[in-house]
Amino acid sequence: MEENTNRFLQGLAVCVTFALAAGFAALIFHAASDYTTHYTAVKIYSIAWFAACVLSFYCGLLVVPRSLGIIFSFTGLVAFAILCALDAGTLSAYPYLGRIVQILPAMLFLLAWAFIAIASCRSESKKTRLSSWLWLTVFLMLLFSWGAFHFAQGKLHNQRNAHIAEAREKTLQLVEKLDAYKKDNGAYPDTLAEAGLTEEMAALDYRDKRIKYFGHGTDFVLTFDDPLLSSQKAFSWDTTKNGWFPEDPKDTIDNHSEHMFLGFLRQR
Repeated sequence: MEENTNRFLQGLAVCVTFALAAGFAALIFHAASDYTTHYTAVKIYSIAWFAACVLSFYCGLLVVPRSLGIIFSFTGLVAFAILCALDAGTLSAYPYLGRIVQILPAMLFLLAWAFIAIASCRSESKKTRLSSWLWLTVFLMLLFSWGAFHFAQGKLHNQRNAHIAEAREKTLQLVEKLDAYKKDNGAYPDTLAEAGLTEEMAALDYRDKRIKYFGHGTDFVLTFDDPLLSSQKAFSWDTTKNGWFPEDPKDTIDNHSEHMFLGFLRQR
């Protein structure tokens, strides 16, 4: 009877551990796949990983000092530092190698936590064995949230690409109609409504945004915001610049690194 009770409690602990990790990953996915909460999700995700990586050194040095956890923690830190210092343009020339390099730090830290959890579970110390449930929870939360975050980020980036392409196309349609208006009237209108252009023609399908128009008689500017709040970019069609300013929106489509810290030190 006592053996069955112990097995039940162990099974219950495993279920609770997986449920906590899955729940955290679900929250990260939900937040990271939405424009308005993506930036907050990135900060929480980054802080959580940083805290877990620091904790892995503590566990590898003090809790289970004879495990391979500390070795993987150290190599993970070195790999992350190298990744931050790399030039993103260099890796883009080698797509498959670039993918491996970008996931390597996370893989090393995940291996560190896997060995920490295993070593603590096999420890002769009862206190250390009991702590293995906490380390297993940390490992699973990192594993599940890593997959959920990057899946959500890829999904959101694809959505952003579609919205950027749509906004660009709508802007060019407005440019064509405004040029036709100037040809007939000798100047650009003060507002889009004056040219008979409806609000729907300038409406965008993200964050209740629209294309903004600024008319100046012989010139005009049409501008729209990047869907991602963290980008803080605006794209404009400016007649004084003879086109897109500061860059054509289509040049930003698919122009991103999978790892958000790739080349981070070079930007500072």
